[in-house]
Amino acid sequence: MVCRKEPKREKLLGARAGQWPAFFAAAVPGAASLVPLIWLDARPRGGNEVAAVFPPWAGRERAFAQAIAAGGFVVREGARDWVLVVEGDPTDNGERLYASGAWLVIDPVAFGGCLTRSQGDAKS
Repeated sequence: MVCRKEPKREKLLGARAGQWPAFFAAAVPGAASLVPLIWLDARPRGGNEVAAVFPPWAGRERAFAQAIAAGGFVVREGARDWVLVVEGDPTDNGERLYASGAWLVIDPVAFGGCLTRSQGDAKS
């Protein structure tokens, strides 16, 4: 009777597990290098209109109220109820929206305009 020795499971898993640190060592800096590019693309470009992103649980009415309380004029709704395109004084519109509760104040055409609702999707 020939006794066949099975390979140890730990060694098999260990060989595969050793590949993960190398993957993360390459993926983390790659992903981190995208953050400044996204930030540069999303910054308001000095116009009167900005997209204000409020907390998702704020809802439409509360987002409108916060935007108006910041002294802005709501031009249109965004892709979600808590995203609004707001017109205001370009010198301090962003600061006032942040003070009223906005999470982000970005360029309304950033990310290809995907924060704004198309005409066919507009609510009545």
